[in-house]
Amino acid sequence: MKILCWNVQGAKKFQLRLEVGFINRIIRPDILILFETMVNDHNADSIIRNLGFSHYDMIPPENHSGGIWCLWNPINIYMSILAKESRPIHCHIKDNATNKQCISTTIYAPTQQHDKDAFW
Repeated sequence: MKILCWNVQGAKKFQLRLEVGFINRIIRPDILILFETMVNDHNADSIIRNLGFSHYDMIPPENHSGGIWCLWNPINIYMSILAKESRPIHCHIKDNATNKQCISTTIYAPTQQHDKDAFW
């Protein structure tokens, strides 16, 4: 199972589509997690459809900051979203080849120190 996480600092950039295409050809991740997408729900759907993953879920950004996209292809894995909050996504992942399972939490934590203390 291959999981790749990337802080993209804005997913509207055309370069992102080229780089994700390259990643899909060379690395072939089962799960791609993109942080700091800074894209609203409406625009996200049209971008994600062109990234080469059949399944996805997301947390939209708040005030043009943050945002998480979890993208996956269910060929080698089974993945389901257990819960979503304003900053984390909790997932159940099963590797089909080994039958091993795990719970994964993907978090886009606050960037300001005073917000971090309260969050953690």
